Amino acid sequence: MDKLKSLQEYQGILSLGYVYLIIMGILKESLYYNQLGVDILKYSTITDVLISPISGLTNSGLGLSIFLILFLFVLGTPSWLAKKKDKNWFNKIFKVDNNLSVLEVKQAIKQTFFLVFALGLFGFYVGNGIGYGNKIANQINKKELDFNDKLNFSDGQESTVSLLGKNSTYLFYVEKGKTDIAITPIHSGLIKSIIETK
Repeated sequence: MDKLKSLQEYQGILSLGYVYLIIMGILKESLYYNQLGVDILKYSTITDVLISPISGLTNSGLGLSIFLILFLFVLGTPSWLAKKKDKNWFNKIFKVDNNLSVLEVKQAIKQTFFLVFALGLFGFYVGNGIGYGNKIANQINKKELDFNDKLNFSDGQESTVSLLGKNSTYLFYVEKGKTDIAITPIHSGLIKSIIETK
């Protein structure tokens, strides 16, 4: 019965966590594109919204690795720490009432860890959206964008661009020699191929 309760608790945490990640992904994308003058929600599908938090983490393997390690740490460490509640070092760090049971201590530590983890994710997503959006907006205004990407159109034309972002439906880019952001539907048949340089 305890295992079933624990499993249901973890399922609830994962569901709530994913909803939180979706909100953070929307916030990050909105902050980034807002600084470029684009209302990203107008150009997003439900798929984009559901995938955005995961794509934000998986853009670099290091980011995903750090996220998974921290998540496992947040899940596993409270159980281990709660068993040490009678140790002097534990009482100095956590200031927990000695009359609490191991389960109560575990729950208190888990809540604290999840709060810190959630605040860390908030900082990551908001900081990333504001910082990267501000950087790109400044590069556009100062005409310092790198134009290393190429779009090949179905009519045979080729355009050198700086690709600012994409989702499942649209490309967002600036053409060389211009400062306006162009938004082109990917599946319209206009674009034959996209060559990105990282």
